[in-house]
Amino acid sequence: MRLKDLGERRLLARLAPLGYPEDAPLPPGDDAGGVWVGEEAWLLKTDGFLYREVALDGMGPFAVGWRGVAATASDLLAKMARPLGFTLGLFLPPDLEEAFALELVQGAAEAARRLGAPLLGGDTNAASEVALTVSGFARTRTPLPRRALPGDLLYLAGDRWGRVGAAIRAHYQGRSLEAFPAIRQAAFYPLPRLELLALAGSLRGSLDSSDGLAETLWQLSELGVRVDLEALPLLPDVLAFAGSEAAALELVLYGGEEFEAVLVVPPEGEAQLLAQAKAVGLPLFRAGRVGEGRGVYLRGEPVPRRGYERFR
Repeated sequence: MRLKDLGERRLLARLAPLGYPEDAPLPPGDDAGGVWVGEEAWLLKTDGFLYREVALDGMGPFAVGWRGVAATASDLLAKMARPLGFTLGLFLPPDLEEAFALELVQGAAEAARRLGAPLLGGDTNAASEVALTVSGFARTRTPLPRRALPGDLLYLAGDRWGRVGAAIRAHYQGRSLEAFPAIRQAAFYPLPRLELLALAGSLRGSLDSSDGLAETLWQLSELGVRVDLEALPLLPDVLAFAGSEAAALELVLYGGEEFEAVLVVPPEGEAQLLAQAKAVGLPLFRAGRVGEGRGVYLRGEPVPRRGYERFR
């Protein structure tokens, strides 16, 4: 079967178990993989992308390099793992200017530094266009898988919900973000939340949101639960950009690339979670709960499953 007919999700489901260790700290197909080293889980995550597919209007190589590290770190932090370091794989056309390559790596190095981890080198390759792979290494004593049970609560961490979707929309519509500095900042220089590490012990599960909130919640539902959204965060600048509540909800559900986390919280852990988040200044939004069944619903209405598909 051709990949365009199979689809990315079905392909990943078939690839993820190949060679994966049975006693791994996280199941195959989770946001990161790893092995046990004594009482610690050592995790690895690799992301790759074409420069032209992620560079929004006005985004230069520094911001793209930053974004590459952010994407990888977000997956690791959603698993409650502290990043140890990052490596880069660069694919560069031979006629590319040296300054471009330097800026790309400088952006990655700065994002890594902000996350308290070094950039540890990597590899360079000649290619017909600019592409980048980022590998991140991390460790944790409490690796947190994608997991949910009926009765659990759903929280959204962070404040980039809808903002990155708005920036992507502005890119394709040729709109200026001059009047929306927080939207531009969220898309150009997202920094995953080290504060998530303070929540260990209060969560049942956690997922990185990079595929878009709707898709992420559908992945949670595939565990055999129903996701009921009661509300979504509608930030004032996202509402102003979108022009209506319905359009703003669309940006929150289908924006993607937020590099935030969806948190699954047992009811008995809610008070502790809120206290921990307040202590470290992490914004949280209670979005809904998990029930029996399957599917994703917003105020009782089905949420269509759609998002970025690499092979179609």
